Amino acid sequence: MWKIGKRAEGASDDFPQVIPSGINSWAENMDTWGEKLLQAGVTAGEMAAIGMGLDKNAFANKLQGGAHLLAPTGTDLLRYDVGETLAGFHYDIAFLTVHGKSRYPGLYVWLRDWKRVMVKVPKGCLLI
Repeated sequence: MWKIGKRAEGASDDFPQVIPSGINSWAENMDTWGEKLLQAGVTAGEMAAIGMGLDKNAFANKLQGGAHLLAPTGTDLLRYDVGETLAGFHYDIAFLTVHGKSRYPGLYVWLRDWKRVMVKVPKGCLLI
C-alpha cells in the first residue's frame, strides 16, 4: 500500500511506504498517480452529491485527511502458474474505489444479483 494525500493531524498511520529496490522513480510515480486517482474520487463524490441534491462538498469534505491508499498489485509471476488467482473476491474498504486500466485481463465485478462480469477499462478512463 502507498499512502496518498495529506493525513489528518494525529491520525494512526501504520502503513509503511515500501520502495522496491531498483525502481528509483517509484515514490514520484506513486505520488503522482495516487493524487490523480484521489482527485478523480473527489470529483466523483462532488458529482454524486450534486446528483443527490446535496451541497457539492457533502462527500468531498469528508475525504479530506482520510487514509487514502494506492494499492499497486505487484506480483512475482515466476511464483504462480498461468491462470492462478492472485487477488480473489474481496470488498474494498473505501467510500469509492478508483481503478485504472490494467495491462492484463482478470478484473471482475459482482453485480447485485451476484453475476460475475469481467471489467475492461478503456484507455484514458477510470473505473469508479
